[in-house]
Amino acid sequence: MPRCLAITGPHQVEILEYEDPPLQAHQVLLKTELASGKHGTTKALFDNLNFRGQHFDPAMRLFVEAEVESGPPPSRDNPLKTGTTGVGEVIGVGPDVTRWKVGDRVLGLMDVRETNICAEDRLWPLGEIDPYLALCIEPAYVAFHCIRESNVRFGESVAIIGLGAIGLLAVRMAALGGAEQIFALDPLPGRRAWAAQHGAHHTLNPREGDAALEIHRLTGGAGVDVVIELAGVYPALQTAIRCARLGGTICSAGFYQGEASSLWLGREWHHNRLTMLTPHGCGWGHVPRDYPRWDQQRAYDAIVSMMRQGRLTAPGLIQPIVALEEGPEVFRLIENEPDKVIKYAVRFSKDT
Repeated sequence: MPRCLAITGPHQVEILEYEDPPLQAHQVLLKTELASGKHGTTKALFDNLNFRGQHFDPAMRLFVEAEVESGPPPSRDNPLKTGTTGVGEVIGVGPDVTRWKVGDRVLGLMDVRETNICAEDRLWPLGEIDPYLALCIEPAYVAFHCIRESNVRFGESVAIIGLGAIGLLAVRMAALGGAEQIFALDPLPGRRAWAAQHGAHHTLNPREGDAALEIHRLTGGAGVDVVIELAGVYPALQTAIRCARLGGTICSAGFYQGEASSLWLGREWHHNRLTMLTPHGCGWGHVPRDYPRWDQQRAYDAIVSMMRQGRLTAPGLIQPIVALEEGPEVFRLIENEPDKVIKYAVRFSKDT
């Protein structure tokens, strides 16, 4: 039987066997070559803290107290997926599939498993795109909307807090879009080094000194036009508020856990007339702010196109690269030695 990497309990990741169901009319069966996940969100789901005793009502867009939670704790009988993106070869097609044939190599939204069943319209031809770059389409999708919806424009200044895969790709996109000054903040030196090589003008360790004060000093006292917060912890959100200039924008894209702490909303937030937004790509069931001009399909198509043109690149961002059997160990590293993981990849094919 094929195997997958799954969350089976709090802080517990295992390799499980599974069976593929029959293909539906517009579905494609893939033999997975590479797969990866968005491990920041995965870590947040380990404890299920935000959903304890709560149910998200999609009609009211409101969390309400309930005996049946929106996110029941994972178990071996009810595992959570670990993956978001992958590369694979088509080995079967549903009866009404017209876009793909057996033997095609594709990239798309996939789980970390030996086979994947995907809707035919959620895949793109791999072609000449580096397979490891292809694993970045999902974090690139979030970074894309962080940049677009916070309105980072040519000549503006931006600070990006939290340099996981999304944050590093946001640095790259801000540089491509012509930001005049880009500040990249993260406590891990390897991530700051990657940011410096791919567009950041200044890199700062927020645990050493007052990063917000240093950003104001480097911008002539003003602060930055836009701050994109991706660390997903409340002290980082407070730093974001302090980095912004009068009338600036905070793009809050981190997945915060538990009740807020370390926030002083009566200080810079109150006096500097800041705007805060959560971009599309975070949360459930909403469309981009400029829909219908931009929708999910157009955004993914644009990202894949820029990868294919060689304009959106991410050399060295995928690390470590492991076999499926090493997958549980990667999650131990994510929790205990995060400096060793930016965005992991599980390699199923030795030829990839």
